[in-house]
Amino acid sequence: MPSSRKGSETQAKVPVVDLSSDLKPGTEGWLLACKQVKYALEEYGCFEVVYHKVPLELHNSIFSVLEDLFDLPLETKMQKTSDKPYHSYIGQRSFIPLYESLAVDNPTTLEGAQDFTRVMWPAGNDSFCESAHSYSKLVAELDQMVTRMVFDIYGVERLYDSHMASTTYLLRCTKYRTQKMNETNLGAAAHTDKNFTSILHENQVNGLQIKTKDGQWIDVDLSPSTFLFMAGDPFMAWSNDRVRSCEHQVIMKENKTRYSLAFFSWQSGILQVPEELVDDNHPLMYKPFDHLDFVRLQQSGATKKCENAIKAYCGL
Repeated sequence: MPSSRKGSETQAKVPVVDLSSDLKPGTEGWLLACKQVKYALEEYGCFEVVYHKVPLELHNSIFSVLEDLFDLPLETKMQKTSDKPYHSYIGQRSFIPLYESLAVDNPTTLEGAQDFTRVMWPAGNDSFCESAHSYSKLVAELDQMVTRMVFDIYGVERLYDSHMASTTYLLRCTKYRTQKMNETNLGAAAHTDKNFTSILHENQVNGLQIKTKDGQWIDVDLSPSTFLFMAGDPFMAWSNDRVRSCEHQVIMKENKTRYSLAFFSWQSGILQVPEELVDDNHPLMYKPFDHLDFVRLQQSGATKKCENAIKAYCGL
């Protein structure tokens, strides 16, 4: 991949993988895509996905209903609570004043979308419920396809079905408002995700950046038909450090409101490095760990001073 050099305007770019065609496991096209996904996750921790199965009409619809969602009174939005980390309303924080976010639990099920909708709109809002549910089902198919590719290319396809059986999803809806006088342009501070995988989508107001291996921040500019697939800390641990956890941030450069969608996968139960990913060149780096326990510990602040939270939690 190209990288920035002194005296050159060439800058590193996030790898792009086209998954818009109907790929079948075992075919030449599938194997090529698997290799591209492996390279991108090992070198960048992420890649841009071209994926046409979310139609433009649905893209427009869900970002339209996001405006309605965040226009609700603050006291209404704060009704979204949960005993699970990152599943509640987040906002009104002095260090990231532009950021506000709400989470839809189990959005791939109609019940999950309906439960969230009833909290926000007791009288109902079919447009939001239908858009969130339809969007989540299609993006879940993308997550499952990429996960299958990862398991195939690493030779652990035997574990795919049990992995997906313990997977749950969360749809985080996020708004970054425009800056006021003397406010920071920081939309979201630099971080790695604590879920297994993340699939990000936006309303074409840019600001997302990812950090490369050499410490360079590069912009990610998504279109209505592209998504950013990212590996989180638990994915890195599961892969025995083959896959990078993608560090990213949001810097608001335009005087426009930015809306984004983050589709997160979570693992219930114990995660551990597959035996196939341990060899002389890759000694075991992590103990088996409980994903939710790791997230709770991280959110408590116990790993705040650690350079790498997941290594501090279960590294050997």
